[in-house]
Amino acid sequence: MSWRQWVFIVTIGLLLVLGLAILISSVTFLHAPNNDVPDRCAGPWKQSLQESSQGELETNPTTSAYVDTLLGDSCSGDDSCPENSVCESGQCSCNPTYIAHSGKCYKVLNLALGKAVFGSSTIPSRKATEGWENAVDGRTKVRDFNLIFHTGFELYPWLSIALGGVGLVKNITLYNRIDNYGRWLHDVETRVGNSSDWSKMSTCGTFVGPSKTGQIHTIECGTLLAGTIVTAKIVKPNYIKDNPSARGGRNSLVLEEVVVEGIFL
Repeated sequence: MSWRQWVFIVTIGLLLVLGLAILISSVTFLHAPNNDVPDRCAGPWKQSLQESSQGELETNPTTSAYVDTLLGDSCSGDDSCPENSVCESGQCSCNPTYIAHSGKCYKVLNLALGKAVFGSSTIPSRKATEGWENAVDGRTKVRDFNLIFHTGFELYPWLSIALGGVGLVKNITLYNRIDNYGRWLHDVETRVGNSSDWSKMSTCGTFVGPSKTGQIHTIECGTLLAGTIVTAKIVKPNYIKDNPSARGGRNSLVLEEVVVEGIFL
């Protein structure tokens, strides 16, 4: 082999070694952490997010104060209680228009509004089921006889409202008619349950009365009652003497509106 061939082989070898060294150096550089410019490499969105988070913590010092506070816990002010609650007598409790459930406060709703209504009967001048929906149409102070709920005369008339879901009932409000005969409303018992069977429902409370024309009666349940059906029923014979249809103690349940306050589970 001539000396020129040896020179060529040695040169090629040196070039290969040099190239391999450069390749190893490049790979090492690319994978090495660069602690000097992490935010610049992450892009401007990361810096903006960090500044936003820091600003929120600084301008809302109460955030960490009530994160672990629950209803019933001791408190020093409203700011130390959970959302929709207040510090009352040194303890966190829900606002009056909210209900406590599973450690949180939920806004009270009218669970009956626009729901399906069933009655024990209707007056002879109406078709079957006609006018039952008037009990949950949201209208009060109604003078139009055709816009009120009215059963026929029977001993124990009732109406039931299908809530369309499981409700947690706080109270039930009865709006008496404003035209006349308000005294017909008396001894109305209200119950909540998952069945239309009266004996299987839980009692919310009873309005004894007698009522007066245009009066509004709110029956507090005492404890929250869960159920899908709410029923109001006159449970005692009447004492009405001035209407022949009421002979034998028969009643007629007449209401403008029924409001069921609570929350859906």
